[in-house]
Amino acid sequence: MTTDLTPPDPARFDLSSFADLLPKRTPIVGEDAGSFDGFHTGMMQSLRPMTPYEGVIAENLIAIEWELLQHRRMRDAGLRQVVRDRVTQAVYKREGSARDDMRQEAWDEHVEKGGTEDDWEDPCPEDEGAEWELVQTLVQNAVSRDPDTFLAASAEIASMGIDLVGLMGEAYRSYEHSVTRHEDKMPELERRRREVMRDFEALRKARPVEAEVIEG
Repeated sequence: MTTDLTPPDPARFDLSSFADLLPKRTPIVGEDAGSFDGFHTGMMQSLRPMTPYEGVIAENLIAIEWELLQHRRMRDAGLRQVVRDRVTQAVYKREGSARDDMRQEAWDEHVEKGGTEDDWEDPCPEDEGAEWELVQTLVQNAVSRDPDTFLAASAEIASMGIDLVGLMGEAYRSYEHSVTRHEDKMPELERRRREVMRDFEALRKARPVEAEVIEG
């Protein structure tokens, strides 16, 4: 006995694709160009809907999965921003402290030579441009995919007195809206995914099976 579970041609239902059953999706700024199309194709190949109704449910499931992925991306972006802010503060604090120490040492030497405030010249004025460039370089290195670059940045951050594990924990515990709103949204989407997947599995189990007896 053989079974035929070949997905029907959408043209049988006057469709070019089962995706035509739902409104066309417009890309959103911030998504990687073409990423949804590749994701959609892969998911459809995995789900293999065989009827228009299965196609609708599959499209809903794909939409939920994609939204979950995007919320994770946005959550992670929020986490990185929390880390970036902490690293920025630490760099400015370190640079400011080093500048103060150098200035104090220069002042003591100036006074020992009989100098006064009237003839004092600051030997280490603030250079916001250089400090900002230092911050940006360190932050970029701290999220680098290159292991050596990442480890070097992590060591430099740790040298500022920042507990890296504590920093990560603080980011996850952050009350920043950019983090918590996505954390709050994901459990709801995961619940919806389970419900829609149950509906899809029920449809697949109810598929009619065309069978023919083959005489042996």
